[in-house]
Amino acid sequence: MADGYNFIPQKKWEKTPTGYYIVPIDQLDIKRSRTDENGTATIVRCTCPDCSDSRKRSHQNEPCVRLDMTTGLGKCYNCGFHFIISTKVKALSKHQPVRKENWKLPRTDHLKPLDAVAIDYLMKRGIRPETAKKAGVCSARHIVGGMERDCLAFTFREGTKVVNIQYKTTDKLFAMEPDCEIIPWNIDACIGQESIIITEGMMDALALMELGYDNVISVSNGADTELRTFNRFRYSHFDSLKTIYLAGDMDEAGEQLRAKLAEYFGEARCRIVDWRIEQDDGESLAEKDANDMLKAHGADAVMQCVNHAQPCPITGVETVANYRERLFDIWQNGIQPGKKVGWGEFDDLVQFEPGRSTIIVGEPNTGKSTFADDLVLNLALLHHWKAAVYSPEMFPPERHIARLATTIAGRQFRKETVTTERGVDYRQTAIPQPMAERIVDWLEENIFFVTEEKGRTIHKLLHRAEQLQQRYGIRQLLLDPFNYIQLPDGAKSDTMKIGDVLAEIELFAHRTGLFVIVVVHPSKPQKGEQIESLYNASGSAEFRNRADYGLVLVNDDNAPREPGSSSQLHLLKVIVDKVRDDAMGHKGVCHLSFDAANYRHGIVQTIHVTDQLNHFRALPVSNHCWLDRSEQQQLAMPF
Repeated sequence: MADGYNFIPQKKWEKTPTGYYIVPIDQLDIKRSRTDENGTATIVRCTCPDCSDSRKRSHQNEPCVRLDMTTGLGKCYNCGFHFIISTKVKALSKHQPVRKENWKLPRTDHLKPLDAVAIDYLMKRGIRPETAKKAGVCSARHIVGGMERDCLAFTFREGTKVVNIQYKTTDKLFAMEPDCEIIPWNIDACIGQESIIITEGMMDALALMELGYDNVISVSNGADTELRTFNRFRYSHFDSLKTIYLAGDMDEAGEQLRAKLAEYFGEARCRIVDWRIEQDDGESLAEKDANDMLKAHGADAVMQCVNHAQPCPITGVETVANYRERLFDIWQNGIQPGKKVGWGEFDDLVQFEPGRSTIIVGEPNTGKSTFADDLVLNLALLHHWKAAVYSPEMFPPERHIARLATTIAGRQFRKETVTTERGVDYRQTAIPQPMAERIVDWLEENIFFVTEEKGRTIHKLLHRAEQLQQRYGIRQLLLDPFNYIQLPDGAKSDTMKIGDVLAEIELFAHRTGLFVIVVVHPSKPQKGEQIESLYNASGSAEFRNRADYGLVLVNDDNAPREPGSSSQLHLLKVIVDKVRDDAMGHKGVCHLSFDAANYRHGIVQTIHVTDQLNHFRALPVSNHCWLDRSEQQQLAMPF
């Protein structure tokens, strides 16, 4: 019989090294069974080979044993007899992980029946001493916190063996036996069950046992439990379970433990027990754990939480239900158009939307960085997309900021300009103080600079961007250029490492909703080769494969111009090499003008002369301040 920590069988049985008695299969009196879809028995109910003969005649035929026919492990819920059928001993040994450590077994001669202090503590927590005793809880004196204390002793048992003991004082100090194996508490409650409830602590498990649940175990060390403590029992105790209820605490650590357990056991068979009850009046009853719910709201509340456990979400998998509202928004209103930047034919080819990545590649000296800056500023000014900028080549940062200020102002970011005629200097105000203040204030509120100096890994850069998103609400991120990002360590080729970094950027954009722009240097062209595709990016074809948008920049100053078109503006051919979503544009070619005086790009109209010949008309690029169209009135006269 069981006395809380030792079990003495009534008959003589051989025993496995792990503490399970070995029962010949012909000694089983099976009363009923459950079968799988193939008709094979899975869980059977039978009389106890050890105690049924000695029970009262009216109880001798009761199926008090649950037996898992897959593993051969059985447990009597009358006397506590734990056994394995003889034909399954070798299979169980084969599936047990190799035990590398030589664990000690704790002494148990100091364990005593529950004393008055322990009983009082349990009763205040809503747990009867009979429930705790049946679960192997005792009283003991043990050193906890540097001094010997009266403790509750929770015995960790496997089969007939006590493999460890956790000591708990009434003021919630804990200690475990040293050099002993750590396993889940009450692990054999899994035997013969189709479902199991896993709690974050033994008191929570006792609270559920108090209500009649006999399929309850607890992790060994709260939210800090190492999952490897389950490894030895994967096959023998968990593989045949259909449902695993994760009944941890409702705090952040408990949520993390649930996530770890769900991944370990597989989300498909896990259900989440939420210690919260929604009431008809809209209010909710919420507690931290099972024991608190029992104390505060009673047995019915605890059972309601367990009975309403929800299926665990499968990590990385979503159903149509996750998108139902947005799907019907598309059905009713169509796909929302992307954001344009006011560049004429360029806008006809491509529009930008959040959560996407854009790769920009181009010939040397095409102004890739200037183009990217202008794109960022237009999105920020027109659509309020604040931006984080990582541009280590633009050094020092204040000069980069001055270039951005020049683009916004429409002229060089200077207090005044000086022209000399016949030896006389003529000074004219370029940007008055109020305008300069407004420009700098706008940049301060909308553009943020990432200045990671050590370990420029993509993880660190994206982390900085996400923090800026959470604090300041940025909507876009510029990484310029890619080769300043440190590739991961490891034996992979650089091509594979680049692919990994781009995959991380892509997932980051999708997860955060940030619009990410990456500027990439071209590979060295072969003689006579022209850069006209993202495949010309240096390092990997993954730049094109991973991009949502792909832009290729080519100098085209020699393109034929319409008469009257300004020869002071440079012509830039923009090849839209990729648009992943056709709702956001399509492949094609257009031209933009570039004004080197203020780093702005402008509209170029394509004039079709013949089927084989186009002329280009560069429209004037405004030199007015984007923040204040009336700023001309504030300019001082020359003096």
